[in-house]
Amino acid sequence: MPVFDFKCQECGFKFDTMVSNRQKDEVKCPNCGAAKLQQLLSAFSSPKAGGMPDSCAGCKTGGSGG
Repeated sequence: MPVFDFKCQECGFKFDTMVSNRQKDEVKCPNCGAAKLQQLLSAFSSPKAGGMPDSCAGCKTGGSGG
C-alpha cells in the first residue's frame, strides 16, 4: 500500500498516511479533521544501479529476499 503526503488547506498541517489509491480522497486531516487536503509530491528511494543500497550490503540476508 502506498504512502501519500498531504498538507491540510485549513490548518496547514503536513502529514503522511498509508492508504490505497482508491481511498486517498477519503483522507482527513488528523490535526483538525478537515477533508480539504493538497496531495504533496512524495520522495522515494530505490537501490543503486549496481544492486543493494549501502545500508543492506553488510546484512546476512542481503539479496536473499528475507
